[in-house]
Amino acid sequence: MRKNVPIVLLIAFIVLVACAILLFYLFIHGATNPLLKKAEVSVGGNIFRVEIAQTSLERSRGLSGRDGLAEGSGMFFIFDAPSAYGFWMKDMKFPIDIIWINGDRVVGIALNAAPEPGKPVWGLKIYYPPEPVDRVLEVNAGDAAKYGIKAGSAVVFRE
Repeated sequence: MRKNVPIVLLIAFIVLVACAILLFYLFIHGATNPLLKKAEVSVGGNIFRVEIAQTSLERSRGLSGRDGLAEGSGMFFIFDAPSAYGFWMKDMKFPIDIIWINGDRVVGIALNAAPEPGKPVWGLKIYYPPEPVDRVLEVNAGDAAKYGIKAGSAVVFRE
C-alpha cells in the first residue's frame, strides 16, 4: 500500500498543475468573464447595461480579448478611492470611448481610444483622466458623441 503513495501524490500534482494551466489559459484567452456582476449605469439619461470590474484582476483584464460590445452596453470600473488611474488598450480588438467619472458626474472623456496591435506592452499609450476619478465607463467608440455625453453629465449607478 505504501508503494502507491508516491504515485498517487504525483498524479494529484499533475492534475493540479493541469487545472492551473487551464484556468490561466481561460483567463488570458477567454472572450468574456461570466463571473462579472451586471448592472445598469445611466449617463446623461442614457442607460447602459454594464459588467462591473471591481477587483484588481477584473480591472486589469477589462475588455481585453473581446471582439466587441453589444449596442448600449459597456464595462464599469469601480475603484475604492479617487485617483488618476491609467487605462491602456492591451489586447483590445476594437476602439472605445473611456468616460471618466468622479462621484455622480462625468469629468472627462477619452474619445476613440484605439487598439495598438503589435505594440509591446511598454509602448502602449496610457489614457489618464483630467482629474482624479473613482469610476470609469468604457463604451463603444462614438457612443459619447452619439448620446451627447460630456463633462458634467449626471451618472446614476444601479446594481
